[in-house]
Amino acid sequence: MPFRYTATIYFDEGEVAKESGNNVDDLYNWMLLKTQGKFGNFNGEIVDNKNGKVVKGFRKSPPD
Repeated sequence: MPFRYTATIYFDEGEVAKESGNNVDDLYNWMLLKTQGKFGNFNGEIVDNKNGKVVKGFRKSPPD
């Protein structure tokens, strides 16, 4: 059975990691943990595979 959601992390414009699952909160935590302690312009989104819509996203920029 395919997963309901897919989370993707990007650095600047390039994709750096992808994970699938059925729980949005678990995928969101995975995105945050994957970028923890790293510097740069990271962003990510969780897409509902059934309708293709983004259900949650985040953006992380380096401190000024």
